[in-house]
Amino acid sequence: MIGGIVLLGRYVFVGRIAARQQWAYRGELLMRSVSMVLFMGVFMALWSTAFAIREGGKLVGYSLTEMVWYLAMTETVALSTSRVFIEISEAVKSGDLTYTLMRPVSYPFFQVANSLGNAVPRFALNLLTASAVVALGVGWNVGNLAGFLAFLGTAALALILDALIAVLIGLTAFWLEEVMPVFWIYQKLLFTVGGLFLPLEFFPGWLRAVSAWLPFRFVTNVPARAFVAFNQAEVLQSVVGQIIYILIFTGLVSWVWHIAQRRMVVHGG
Repeated sequence: MIGGIVLLGRYVFVGRIAARQQWAYRGELLMRSVSMVLFMGVFMALWSTAFAIREGGKLVGYSLTEMVWYLAMTETVALSTSRVFIEISEAVKSGDLTYTLMRPVSYPFFQVANSLGNAVPRFALNLLTASAVVALGVGWNVGNLAGFLAFLGTAALALILDALIAVLIGLTAFWLEEVMPVFWIYQKLLFTVGGLFLPLEFFPGWLRAVSAWLPFRFVTNVPARAFVAFNQAEVLQSVVGQIIYILIFTGLVSWVWHIAQRRMVVHGG
C-alpha cells in the first residue's frame, strides 16, 4: 500500500516537472492558440454556411451553436495531446532507452506521466482560447455547469487514455522503428469513428453501433457530447467505458513493454 503511494507520487512528480517545462515553451503554446483560432474560425464559417443552406434549426439534433461548441471541445482535447511516441521511437533507435532503465519507475508509465504533464498546460490554454473564440462567434448559450464539470472529468480520462495509446504506439518501434504510420492510422480513426470533426449522430446506424464499442470515441466524442448535450446517465456510462479502456490499455502497455525488453537491441553508439 505504502509502496504504491510512493510510486504514484513519483509519477505525479514527473507530471509536474513536465507541466513546468511545457509552460517554459511559451512560443509553442502561443502557436497552438493561433492554430485554435484559425481552426475554429474555419469551422464556424463552414457550419454557418451548412445551416444557412439547410434553412432549418438543427442537424441531427444539433443547433449551429451546439455544433460549433462540440467542435471547440473536441479540438481542445485533440490539440492538447502530446506526441510522446516520437520520443520513445527515437530512444529505441538511438539506444538511449537503455539508460532510462535505471530509473525507479516503469519507463512506459514514466512516459504516460510525462505526456499528461505536457497536456495540462496545453489543455488549459486551448480551452480558454476555443471558448473565447466561439463565444464571440456564436454566443455562450449552450451547456451548463454540470455539463462543463462532466467535460472536465471525461476530458481528463480521455487524455489518460490517449497517453496510454501514444505510449503503445511508441513501443511498436521495437518492431517497426518508424512509428508515424501507426500514429496516422490512429489519428484518422479519431477523425472519423472518434467523432473529432463530426458527431457520431451523423453516421449511419451500423457505423454508430460499431463506433460505440471502439475506444476512439472515448477520446474526443465523449467529452464534447458531455458538454453540449449533458445527460447524467449517458455520462456515467461513458465514464465506465473510459475506465474500462484505460485498464485494458494499461494492461497492453505492460504486456508489450515486457515483450519489448526481451527484444531490446542497442542501435548506434
